[in-house]
Amino acid sequence: MTSSSVQAASNPTGPLAPARLLVVDDEPAVVEVFEEFLRLQGYQISTASSGEDAVRMIPNLLPDIILTDINLPGLSGLEVMRFAKTVDPEVGVIVVTGHASASNAIEALRQGAFNYIQKPFDLDEIHEVVERALANRRLKAVNRELVEDLRQKHEILQHHEQELRERVRVATWQMTALYDVGKEIMADLELVPRLKLVAARGADLSGAAAAVIYLKGADDGRFHAALAHGVDLAVRESVAPTPLNAQPPLVMPALEHGPVRSRRAPGAPAIELPAVPAGRFNDLMAVPMVSGGECVGALILLDKPGGFSDDDEGFMSLYAAQAANAVRNSQLYEHTKSLDRLKSEFVAVVSHEIRTPLTSVKGAVELLSDDHYFHNNEHQAKLLSIAHANTERLLVLINSILDFSKLEAVALAMNMERQRLEPLIQQAAYNLRTLLDERRIQLSVDLSAELPDLMLDPNRVAQVITNLLSNAIKFSPEGGRIEVTAEPWEGAVRVGVRDYGEGIAAQDMPKLFKRFSQIDSGSTRKVGGTGLGLVISKGIVEQHGGRIWVDSVPAQGSTFYFTLPIAEFVRS
Repeated sequence: MTSSSVQAASNPTGPLAPARLLVVDDEPAVVEVFEEFLRLQGYQISTASSGEDAVRMIPNLLPDIILTDINLPGLSGLEVMRFAKTVDPEVGVIVVTGHASASNAIEALRQGAFNYIQKPFDLDEIHEVVERALANRRLKAVNRELVEDLRQKHEILQHHEQELRERVRVATWQMTALYDVGKEIMADLELVPRLKLVAARGADLSGAAAAVIYLKGADDGRFHAALAHGVDLAVRESVAPTPLNAQPPLVMPALEHGPVRSRRAPGAPAIELPAVPAGRFNDLMAVPMVSGGECVGALILLDKPGGFSDDDEGFMSLYAAQAANAVRNSQLYEHTKSLDRLKSEFVAVVSHEIRTPLTSVKGAVELLSDDHYFHNNEHQAKLLSIAHANTERLLVLINSILDFSKLEAVALAMNMERQRLEPLIQQAAYNLRTLLDERRIQLSVDLSAELPDLMLDPNRVAQVITNLLSNAIKFSPEGGRIEVTAEPWEGAVRVGVRDYGEGIAAQDMPKLFKRFSQIDSGSTRKVGGTGLGLVISKGIVEQHGGRIWVDSVPAQGSTFYFTLPIAEFVRS
């Protein structure tokens, strides 16, 4: 190590200053040799002839290295070392001893000396030991700086960790709160209960004393007070509600889709809201309720102790966006209910107005066909038979439309019970025996011996089986055959109805299970139909928790499958 490196090592704060060495010895010749040799090595040398002199010099000199004889008059070298360590714990102490006092040198090492040199000594050895002592001091200084730097960085990391933990805690609480509130809001599709919950939970989550929701009118596009929590809305004497648009600070959320905060200045009048006559507020935060890029309303939060913060603004913006989707869904639900009501009323009127005269016509035709009252020739009997068949067809159509309407409104009555499937299939096959015999169609029924109990509505499932069998009969050639199977399949029971008719072309497959839709072919036109049988069957199967589909190859026939969950897998 060069003298410059020694300087840098011995004094990290001042790399150009030479290392400071203190030589303590009561023999002038030894001191002279040390001083002359070490100064040539680039060190700054100070000397002391006694332990007392050394003790007086150390506090001001602050040496980097001390070379001291152990056996000194007065204070010993060990006492000098102990004092120096109280001033600078990292000072390097090299003790010089004779052969007779080697045990003292070992004791010095135990008490903190860096090394010892025996007399007579070699100057190169002394230089090497001093260099090592300075390097050790430098390493200690660097280590101390690194430890301090690590301590400071550790404190910074701890602070950041605490901040991050707090942010994670807050974010977790917010997400949990949003999730829990979302479940509460979604529990009821009705608009008014949802608005009540949105306003109440908004006030709770933000710490506000009150909340008011303004919704955008579908007719005029203006925002009107819809519901309040913690305050009362004005009782409207007129039909037209008080619009929010009259308050410029409050319409900003609706116009810019961003939150707005306002606080009453000292001496300024209290904040007032339209349609809230008794309210005088000090703090206000308005957040837009945006769904699908459109502002459907605004949530106004009022009077939080201490005022609303940036964190409140960010969190309640998320809450309002979540609530907006729920409110929008409720509005669509209310609109759909209105349309469903109109449709149901129309269907009820039509069914009544058509079924009543049709029943009279059917009764009259049946009476005319009765040989006990009227004697008809062959031509008359044929015409009456055609009339009777078409009245039956119209009644089936009316009943199918009513069933379809109830399915769309999820109002088709289902009386679920634990039941076996076998008797339903056998009864449906028996009821269609006349049609099968007329067309000379052979029906085979293959039911697995391992069929489990099912949870089903016997009448509705029998309706599905009858629909599928009727279609199979219609599309089977005379003298053909139909196969009905039932077997356990993927945790459910699968029923299959296969015919060997013309099959269904790939381009016609999408038309199946669609309302009033039939495959446009010659055979379809021959057999006719309402186009609702498969739609109703699909609805019934899905209400049971199953599914229905078809496999078909043109010219080889079709197989309609549907599944029903077994009783153990049905959810209560």
